[in-house]
Formats: sequence, C-alpha cells, structure tokens
Amino acid sequence: MANTEKTHFEEMLTCPVCQDIFKDPRQLPCGHSLCMDCLEGMVGHTSDLPFRCPDCRGYFGQVVGVQKSYALASIAEDFRLNRRRREEHTKNVYCDCCPEKTTLAMKTCLKCELSLCEEHVKDHLRLPVFTGHPLVTPLGDLQERKCPQHEDEVLRYYCNMSRRYICNMCALESKQLNLATETSTALRRQLTKYMDEHFNTLKEQLTESTDSVKKLQKEIQQEKQKVNPVDSTLNSVTVVLLCLWFIVLYYAYNYSVENQTLTEALNKQQSRMHHIYSTIAELLVDHPMKSLNPVETEDEVTLTLDLDTASPFLGVSADLLTVERVEAKRGFPSTSSRFDVAPQVLSTQCFSTGTHRWEVEAEGYWDIAVSYKSIKRKSKGSSAFGNNPESWSLTHTGKGKLFAYHNNRKYTLSTTLQSNRIAVMFNFEKGNITFSAVGSTVTTKLHEFKAELTEPLCLGLGLYRVDPPSRISIIKAS
Repeated sequence: MANTEKTHFEEMLTCPVCQDIFKDPRQLPCGHSLCMDCLEGMVGHTSDLPFRCPDCRGYFGQVVGVQKSYALASIAEDFRLNRRRREEHTKNVYCDCCPEKTTLAMKTCLKCELSLCEEHVKDHLRLPVFTGHPLVTPLGDLQERKCPQHEDEVLRYYCNMSRRYICNMCALESKQLNLATETSTALRRQLTKYMDEHFNTLKEQLTESTDSVKKLQKEIQQEKQKVNPVDSTLNSVTVVLLCLWFIVLYYAYNYSVENQTLTEALNKQQSRMHHIYSTIAELLVDHPMKSLNPVETEDEVTLTLDLDTASPFLGVSADLLTVERVEAKRGFPSTSSRFDVAPQVLSTQCFSTGTHRWEVEAEGYWDIAVSYKSIKRKSKGSSAFGNNPESWSLTHTGKGKLFAYHNNRKYTLSTTLQSNRIAVMFNFEKGNITFSAVGSTVTTKLHEFKAELTEPLCLGLGLYRVDPPSRISIIKAS
C-alpha cells in the first residue's frame, strides 16, 4: 500500500511534458501545471499554431496567462530531497555490529532492529534462538519506523480506524481501552436494570401504602358519621398518617442506601479495571520482553523469578520467566531482600530435598547460579554469585570464556559453548551441583561441585552487560 501511494503521489508531481518531478512549475488557466522550461519550449515551437494544454487540450487564445504555483514548487522540492535521501540510505546501510561502521549490511532484522553484514547475519540464519526474526533488504530508515509515542517499539500494524501505522503497545492500549469500555457499559447496564427493578418494587409498595391510607380514611369517615367525638377521630387519623409517613421515609431511605451501594460498586469495578489495565501496560512498557521459547514442562514443576529480589538494573518479563540487563535504573522499592548493587535475581521457589533440573537459555555476559536464599543482598563483592559460601555459579564472559566460582574461588573451563541452552541440576541429599551445556543431540557436562547442602536452594541469574544484550530465559523445570 505504501508503494502504491508513493507511485500515485509521484505521478501527481510529474510534469506531463518532461515526465520528471516539477521544476519551477507554472499553472495554466485550466488548472494544470508545467515546468517553466517545458512551457517556454512548447510556446517557442508552436508559434504558428494555437498553444493548447498538453493534459486537457484546452485553448487559451493568443496570450496565455500563467502564474507560479508556489505551494506545488515547495512540495515537489521536498519530494525530490526526500527521494534523494532515501536512495542514499538504501545504498549506504552499514552493519551495526561492526565497530568500524564501514562494512555494508546484507540484511536488516526487524525484530532486533539491527542491520547485519554477511558475517554477523550467520547467527540469525543458523541458531534456533533467532527463529521468527524477519530478515529484509537493508533499511537505512529504522529510526523513522519507530513509534512516536513508544520510542522503543516499531510500527508494525495498520489501524483502519485511525488510518495510520501503530506499534504493539498502541494496539494493546487500544484493546485494553475497548475492553474497559465494554466492561463499564455492561456494569452500567446491570446497575440500571437493578435500580429499575427496585424502583418498581418501591413504587408498588408505595401504591399499596396509598391504597391502605385511602381505605383507612374511608373507614374513619364511616366511623366519624357514627361517632361524634371528633377529637378522638382526629387523633387516630393523625397517628395513622404519621405511621404511613414513617413507612414511606423508611422505603425512601432504603432505596437511597441501595442506590449509593450500587454506585460505589460500579466505581470500584471501574477502578479495578483501570488498575488491571495500568498494571499490564506498565509491565509491558517496563519489561517489553517475552520468553525466547515456550516453557516445556515434564513433571509440572513451576519455577519463576522473584521480583522482590530483582536488581534495579534488571528488567523482568510479565510472565516472570525472562530477565534482561537494562541501562536505566528501575524505580523498584527498596527492600531487605533486593540486590541493590549486584545485577542479580533469585527464583521464587527453593527446594531442600530431592533431585531438581532446570534449563535456561542465555546470551551475552551472564552468571547462572545455585544459591541459598540467605545470600547477602547489599554489598557488591560478597553478594555476587560464587564470591561467597552460599552460592555456586557458572559465568560466561560474552566472548566464549567460561568460569566456575564458589566461595571466591575461580575455576577456568576449557570447554566452548556450542548452544545457548544451559542445564543446572542438583541432588540435595548427595550434595552434587552440576552445570551442563544442552545441544541438539547431546548434553555436555561443564563443571560439577560437591558440597554439603544445609539450606533450601534457589536458581540465581546475573547479567552484567547491556551491549551486547544480556538475557536469560527459564525454559524447563523438573
């Protein structure tokens, strides 16, 4: 659609004579425009013949009155500049992963928002973690494709209602707003129906009370004709009328209380819907990540990340299965269980018996650990996984080097990772803690710790670099 609109717009800015974008356009009396050079050339070659418009063949007499179209000239010049700029961007798109920025890009990944050369695009074509990443011809205008409202999101969808391209967050906000509106409308409809029913009931009770008053008045009138003591009759009527008045006031008060209760219930439901929408939007804006792969379960063991322990320099996904290193510090509340300095997070679940195995997918500069929940949280050195007696960790530097740590003791591993999937397994009774690399066909042991385990063990994840991106996702727990 964009190409069709562009072609149609370019046709409207094309001179009918030279078939190029207008240069110094002049408008004829019929409304059509020509370049000034084209107009002078046509007038010079038609001195013996009447001059006619090349579009509508209109004749204007011996003298042709023309005037400069300033708006059309400005639009044509802007179009010419933008077309030249787009052509330059298309020709000179460089790889974003090469530090020299001189290697021409071969493909652009719309999900990673990176232009990649022939060497760096190999990972996208070979590794399973990049499945679903769309690769297109190199684009030099990625920044122009960003959503003006949500700068971290790319325009992906066309909205028929607003007639513009929107991003994932815009689509989510629109969907949640429609859901809140529909819920509010349904609650209002139920409240109106409930109030109408109670109003009809009150109306029937008031009618019955009125009929009873009329009946009593009629009986009193008959008694009045029989009995002469007027004072006694008047006193009885007054008492009856006062009783009926109190009954009316009672029902009116009950209706007012019920109306107030229903109104408060509606406001509470609307506030709850607004809170749910705000919470979902905040989670997706602060943590716009999803798990790299769907979770695979064998024995229905749940393992999620504990937000109360997450460092302010980490972003946790909405499903509590993925964590990413972020540059800007999050505004998390300060608690005694949170890692303030070390960029780490613990799992919510801890285990003190049996054999447990977890699989994660990791990329970048990461630290995968098994840790007691009693590990220190507030210091930089002693809180880091592997730098204390409470944790056992496997560290990847992002450059292919692997190290194992426990109690501030470092073990250099000679193995090179062939995949991004790491398995962590421990037997609590035997005291075995094993880290392995999971391949497509074989699992390779990387390092094994032997320890006397005395406290429940949690999964610990640490991320230390923003560039290249560092991210870990929990894939399987059993």
